[in-house]
Amino acid sequence: MAGAGAGEILDLPVVDLASSDLAAAAKSVRKACVEYGFFYVVNHGAEGLVEKVFAESSKFFEQPLGEKMALLRNRNYLGYTPLGADKLDASSKFKGDLNENFCIGPIRKEENFPCWKETMKLYHETALATGKRILSLIALSLNLDAEFFDCPVAFLRLLHYPGEANESDDGNYGASAHSDYGVLTLVATDGTPGLQICREKDKCPQLWEDVHHIEGALIVNIGDLLQRWTNCVFRSTLHRVVAVGKERYSVAFFLDPDPDFVVSTYKKWRLFGRALELNIQKGKTCYMTPKMGHVCFLLCKPSYRGDADADGGGGSSSKPPLRQKRNPAMAGGGGGGNRLDLPVVDLASSDPRAAAESIRKACVESGFFYVVNHGVEEGLLKRLFAESSKFFELPMEEKMTLRRNSNHRGYTPPYAEKLDPSSKFEGDLKESFYIGPIGDEGLQNDANQWPSEERLPSWRETIKMYHASALATGKRILSLIALSLNLDAEFFENIGAFICPSAFLRLLHYPGEVDDSDYGNYGASAHSDYGMITLLATDGTPGLQICKEKDRNPQLWEDVHHIDGSTVHRVVAVGKERYSRVMPTEVLTYKEWRLFERAIECYIQIVLCFYMCKEANMCYTAGHRSPLSIFLLRLGSV
Repeated sequence: MAGAGAGEILDLPVVDLASSDLAAAAKSVRKACVEYGFFYVVNHGAEGLVEKVFAESSKFFEQPLGEKMALLRNRNYLGYTPLGADKLDASSKFKGDLNENFCIGPIRKEENFPCWKETMKLYHETALATGKRILSLIALSLNLDAEFFDCPVAFLRLLHYPGEANESDDGNYGASAHSDYGVLTLVATDGTPGLQICREKDKCPQLWEDVHHIEGALIVNIGDLLQRWTNCVFRSTLHRVVAVGKERYSVAFFLDPDPDFVVSTYKKWRLFGRALELNIQKGKTCYMTPKMGHVCFLLCKPSYRGDADADGGGGSSSKPPLRQKRNPAMAGGGGGGNRLDLPVVDLASSDPRAAAESIRKACVESGFFYVVNHGVEEGLLKRLFAESSKFFELPMEEKMTLRRNSNHRGYTPPYAEKLDPSSKFEGDLKESFYIGPIGDEGLQNDANQWPSEERLPSWRETIKMYHASALATGKRILSLIALSLNLDAEFFENIGAFICPSAFLRLLHYPGEVDDSDYGNYGASAHSDYGMITLLATDGTPGLQICKEKDRNPQLWEDVHHIDGSTVHRVVAVGKERYSRVMPTEVLTYKEWRLFERAIECYIQIVLCFYMCKEANMCYTAGHRSPLSIFLLRLGSV
């Protein structure tokens, strides 16, 4: 190890909290959150307290171990954690990390403090005020009201890294590689080096960069929850503390939302992601494409394809007449990718534990698998595709009367969506129809729209039946996911994930002909879905590809035959018309988010690397699908 840990020197942005130009400060915060996930703040208001906090912290950690152990943290109390008791990187070969710490929760008047309670209390209050100021800048950077965020729950952790280590700890870390799970973390350091960050965790080998100490500044980093909240526009960056052969102290201040706060990217943050994409298309500044890892399933029905008339959708269009042309993104029948053989899981298996183990293995090794005997009747799927085809065959002006807008779900015409903002094309080739939770049509906002029963008499009833059936199937799969995580099968139900589930249905149609100007365009360009679970049924027309290593250059795309897909994916125009149906769901509170994370953390101690499920990209290309009804599951990074 050389220097502070053999890392590259990193120059992080410095944000002045005393700046009179809030817009400029917010812009700096946004750039830092998108590019690094870390930044410094100066003039934060806690300058005079930091030295006192370190002095009191040092006094505590210098006490005999027996005296510190009298304040040992347990299920009922926050407090002391001894050296080696924490292990932030479950894959580490060492028993635990080389730090001891003391955790203090939200300050209450009746709470008993150690002898240095007044210093800690004052710092807690000051840091909380500083954190709220930073969160107001973050809100402004997202074009929200400055008061949008409210984090009433804050925790203070005093950390001590001893300078000497045993020979058995050679190569161990003061804090092994991890990301913080909350919203925001403020870190004060004593000047001793050691903190490093890795901005590209999937890169091999990983590049670690040193975060140097700036006198009087606090280091701020984004947590997993804020990354999720912003649909992965902001990044929660992997970081660690290397042992440098010198004693080190730091003070970490964690800001989290109320435990019952609903963790959701579905409405506000999904809309934010859309606004971001529109800004990119208009040439405005943007730093990252919104992306969210999640769980998704794909359902492929028996081979069926609607035979539209030669004039396609009919009606007027700004696009010239289309003609069949092969896409350069695909070659041959399968799209030009390597063929990918995925496991098949039987949902009707009498051994759910074995099925869950198959799910776990598939998620770790490839991130995808098929499921058969899923419970969605073949006849219902045929009716669903028939009704979908009938709608998309309507004249364009008739479909446009049901166009999706700020108040209603409904129809989206071709080229109106661009899932990959970096695409050179105006928009993706597909058209779609969006239907929200069944039964809430009376809501003023996001209300469902339905085609005329005179034109499509069976349309609405078929959609409702499929919605109910797919929702039931999704719940069955979630129970297997719970088992695969060593949780009770009813875990998701017990934490309230199925109370008023936000289940949405999207009908998709990809025309089989493309215009010259669309040569190389995709039916659905590379993207990730915003929700937790997606079930997708296909009409038998091929096209799905996945890229398991998205940071690899060049990317390797693999054909997934007989299915259509979701999560980080795209659809290539294959010179053939195709249909699909998508249904995502997502409901979680912050308390449930932490319960889920803790359960996974406990499980990781037994099954290493399950936490590191491969990030997966997907796309559609050419090739015929089997008439077999199947599901495909992808478990995103947790």
